[in-house]
Amino acid sequence: MDILLYNPLSSRGKNIKVAEKLKKKLEKKGHEVKVVDLLQIENVHAFLSNYKETDRMIILGGDGTMHRIINSIDIQEVVPQIFMYKAGSGNDFLRSIKSKTKLVDVKSYLMNLPILTLEHETRKVLNGAGIGLDGLVAYRVNESKALKNKSNYFKNSVKSFFQFKPQKVKVIIDGNEMTYNKVYFVSSMYSSYFGGGMKIAPKKKREDQMLQLVVVKDIPKWLLLIMFPTIYIGWHRFLKPYVKIFNGKRIKVELSEGSYLQVDGETQYPISSYELKID
Repeated sequence: MDILLYNPLSSRGKNIKVAEKLKKKLEKKGHEVKVVDLLQIENVHAFLSNYKETDRMIILGGDGTMHRIINSIDIQEVVPQIFMYKAGSGNDFLRSIKSKTKLVDVKSYLMNLPILTLEHETRKVLNGAGIGLDGLVAYRVNESKALKNKSNYFKNSVKSFFQFKPQKVKVIIDGNEMTYNKVYFVSSMYSSYFGGGMKIAPKKKREDQMLQLVVVKDIPKWLLLIMFPTIYIGWHRFLKPYVKIFNGKRIKVELSEGSYLQVDGETQYPISSYELKID
């Protein structure tokens, strides 16, 4: 059986239409199909116990939907196969897998994910966490009425440039401490992408059991505005006086004052420190 799990809050509620369309397509191929609203599942363990290893759970949505799922269930306890069907507005997770098909086997990619620790909570991270300018941009995009696409992200980025004030940041990578005084971005990444296709960590591969910290600092605002579009293709890494990239297993970030934090595109405020680690 194919179980289509859709998030009614993703893509402005359009995912139910995507689910129905996919259902018809799979039924034409002889599959037995069930469509399930994720928000209607009251007992996750009871729900999962109804299915076996030969069944397929197909998740329709983007990064936000998958972020909620990995933090609601233990993937290792899920017996059926897990696939994801590109249907959300943000798909940096699928983008990092580089699959040529819309229906992607993702179960192996959901094991042993990084753990984010804030003051009062911990959670799993799918793509990465960023605090500073990227957090502010993600907040503006989430609050806007437009779709979460590259155009909307870039437009809100430009607005955020003029509002955001860089600040002092201390980073600790595997015990090694560094301090920077005028930081715009400080992003801890498990994937290459954030912001709907921005290749912030160009050399990062999801298969590596490693994190990558990207710090953008001391850059004039006029140059930052020019540099920003180049992040889509990873060329920002060549501005070495302003862009620093580090690898590590445990990254701690401390800001001089609270700022916007984005985790897989979801935002929180005010956050002044976080830790991301992977075993």
